[in-house]
Amino acid sequence: VRSTICAPLITESNVHGVLYADRLDPFAAFSPDHLELISAVAAQTAVTVETVKAHRRLAREEVARANYSRFMPEYVVKQLLDNPNSFRLGGVNQTITVLFADIRGFTAISEREKPEKVVGLLNRYFSAMSEIIFDRGGTLDKYIGDGLMALFGAPTATPDDALNAVKAAVMMQKRLATLNQELHADGYEQISVGIGLHTGEATVGYIGSDRRSEYTAIGDTVNLGSRLESNARGGEILISEATVAACRNLIPVDPREPLTVKNRIQPVSVFEVKWS
Repeated sequence: VRSTICAPLITESNVHGVLYADRLDPFAAFSPDHLELISAVAAQTAVTVETVKAHRRLAREEVARANYSRFMPEYVVKQLLDNPNSFRLGGVNQTITVLFADIRGFTAISEREKPEKVVGLLNRYFSAMSEIIFDRGGTLDKYIGDGLMALFGAPTATPDDALNAVKAAVMMQKRLATLNQELHADGYEQISVGIGLHTGEATVGYIGSDRRSEYTAIGDTVNLGSRLESNARGGEILISEATVAACRNLIPVDPREPLTVKNRIQPVSVFEVKWS
């Protein structure tokens, strides 16, 4: 190489590379005009590279936003996109309020109705309930057959997570009353839902493999929340003493018979939310 000329591919915020040219002819050196030309080409190339990268980044974010918005409220999605390093396998222990809701007598309904009608019923039910969970700042953990599990306080926590969880449960029961009217008008069977909530420490995070993982919570807190839901009759909201305390006694409740739970020495205090 007898003659070389370089110009950086640089914009205000990034360095994308270098534009490089050389000549083998010792009598054909680059001139200042060549430098001016290659600098202009490099500047235009840098802008193009930056634009392409920005479009690709926005496309990735849009896909991620669409995926995460299915089970997280918008403000949480924004925080996670702004901090991608928080997306990693593993978990942390933190205080959450877990909400379980399940349609009562759904097995009998599914046996009587055609499959497409069962699916239509579930889709309308889940759409209505999920909107409420998101509106109260909850994270939709998963659908479990005709039931659902939601987390309040994960991945981001606020002082009002337990209160928002109980308010979401009340809104779900009230929304179900109007949903039943809509379902009846469209020829669907009316449904009732039992809801259970518990507040405590759980392990939360992305659990699974490198190929497939899901954001969820595990531990005794989750198990107890599930037990409370299974003991709630249609139209009832059962919460634990820990949830009552976390709500700072702002929720009207009636005490229920304590619940005997496996691996616990003492029965668990149970309260029914007075929502109607």
